[in-house]
Amino acid sequence: MKYNAARRAKLVDLEPMLRMPKRPGHNSVGKRSLAFCHPNHSRETLEAYFGTFPQAMFVSEEEDQIISFACAIRTSGKLIQKPIVWSDATGEGATLNHDKNGAWLYVSRLAYTTGPGHAHVSKEIGPLLVSLKDLTVRLNLQGVAFPTRFSGFRERSGTTEFQRSTIDDKGSLERSGLRPLGIAFQAGFEHEIALPNYLGDGKHFAMMVWRNEQGQKPRT
Repeated sequence: MKYNAARRAKLVDLEPMLRMPKRPGHNSVGKRSLAFCHPNHSRETLEAYFGTFPQAMFVSEEEDQIISFACAIRTSGKLIQKPIVWSDATGEGATLNHDKNGAWLYVSRLAYTTGPGHAHVSKEIGPLLVSLKDLTVRLNLQGVAFPTRFSGFRERSGTTEFQRSTIDDKGSLERSGLRPLGIAFQAGFEHEIALPNYLGDGKHFAMMVWRNEQGQKPRT
């Protein structure tokens, strides 16, 4: 499936972005619902992103309303290769572990909704990933790191070994193509490592990465 790019967030989007977790909005069919939001996006936090690295803030829209957004920072490849938790990777609160010389984009904050009657979030996730990949190419970076949760029972399952056996099964990814994990796979991302207890709430994530084949070489 091919997705159109999301647009870059503007300061005028700040209020809708802050409202979205509590008021996901609606479309011509009915009310939207919040599918995922982590962590809570305070005004101070989003203002810090606008002030630090606004180029990597994107929103996806439907019927002139924001249905998802993502914020990313630049980081080193070392964070991509270790199963560390969210707070260690990205910084808590309004503190950003943003390295202006970092060779990777790391999706550090994400919120998306789902429309009434829809079991998938392809138009919420897909455009964000397209824009992040485009930014990676423009900045000549090595790639994009996208931590995403396992759906249903998988996010509560017991071991890293189980997660890896699930995520490495391309058939499984294709069958889950309308969930964030499968959407990332369709967008050219591959599984890098499992992230047990990524948010500190007992749920498990997968680190999905897209590598820019023409990007800068790793720093030595």
